[in-house]
Amino acid sequence: MTFTIRNHYVPQWYQRRFLPIGQSKLWYLDLRPDPIRRPDGTTTTRKALRHLGPVNCFLQDHLYTLCFGPYETDVLEKSFFGKVDTTGEKAVTFFSDYGMREGVHEAFNGMINYLSAQLFRTPKGLRMLQALAKSEDHQQTLKTLSIAGQVYHTIWIESVWAVKHCKDSPTKLIISDSPVTTYNRQVYPSSDEIRSFGMAHIERIGTQTLFPLDSDHCLIITNLQYVRNPKGNALNIRENPRYYAPAHFDLRKVQRGHALEEQEVVAINYILKTHANRYIASTNQEWLYPEKALTERKWPKLGGSRFALQADPRLVSFTTAIISGGDKGSWGYNEYGHFDLDGPRAKKLREVEWKTFQAAKQAWDERDRLAGREPSKEWLDYI
Repeated sequence: MTFTIRNHYVPQWYQRRFLPIGQSKLWYLDLRPDPIRRPDGTTTTRKALRHLGPVNCFLQDHLYTLCFGPYETDVLEKSFFGKVDTTGEKAVTFFSDYGMREGVHEAFNGMINYLSAQLFRTPKGLRMLQALAKSEDHQQTLKTLSIAGQVYHTIWIESVWAVKHCKDSPTKLIISDSPVTTYNRQVYPSSDEIRSFGMAHIERIGTQTLFPLDSDHCLIITNLQYVRNPKGNALNIRENPRYYAPAHFDLRKVQRGHALEEQEVVAINYILKTHANRYIASTNQEWLYPEKALTERKWPKLGGSRFALQADPRLVSFTTAIISGGDKGSWGYNEYGHFDLDGPRAKKLREVEWKTFQAAKQAWDERDRLAGREPSKEWLDYI
């Protein structure tokens, strides 16, 4: 059996999702091209923009090779990522046309596992994981990937998911060497947090997880407390962030069908480029330079309005607890992950968030009226 040396940290199947029918190559932009020393002693810079197929993009030799003394194995590439990519490809395809139909449970499980793997499988992600797992070196980090890489599962499950599209936008979404990224309006690219960790901490209330599913669809995951109170302090840590804990997700509540404005698409591409480790790619050269198309370049105002990239609060119910049970008894937790469902802390938070939540819904209604659109219905009419 052939030993896999070239490891694609952004899978080829994912890259092909951004290729229109009849095209087989991407414009691949190196944000930090290497210098080249000429024979005469002078230096020049390697060409930054190249036209390449997916087989030659987003890869690094021996990135996943495990070493045990003098022995090497590619079991991580073939067994772990092989399975993740098989289920992940199906899940990404399903989510790009999400609906309550057969296969939805498998798609959600495949997506949550793929998000975790994709977040940490890149060179940048492995450095993040090394910091989280307190690993001593690259080899030790690889050995913790299958377990430590699931650290954000519970937080994502307890959040609001939205699949937004840009089918009518002239600009389309690009590919980054860090496809799963974050955006927090108050965590600037020049901050110590970004420089040291690589992205805004997912535990922060205002941090959203962004993942383009293809050139026309983007999955955006937003903390529930931010949806309930979008004017709150985005830097605060969400209430009771949990890791490796049981959680429930209502598959009916994935928001879909909402169109991204042109400036929102440009903003997502700008965020992807800003948080990229080194490479981005697209079928259109112009889309690789979103900074040229931004009408508002201030980090907190990307997208052109305070509604940009946000989940629609009108499609979110004010759920306060989830109870499950069976033959062996029942258990439950509230929307903050507390097992004391109606404890004083939860009641205090709800008192504030109920008011801000109603105000947020009214603001969205007013936004639609000003745009000449009929305000969205409540979520029970939406599914």
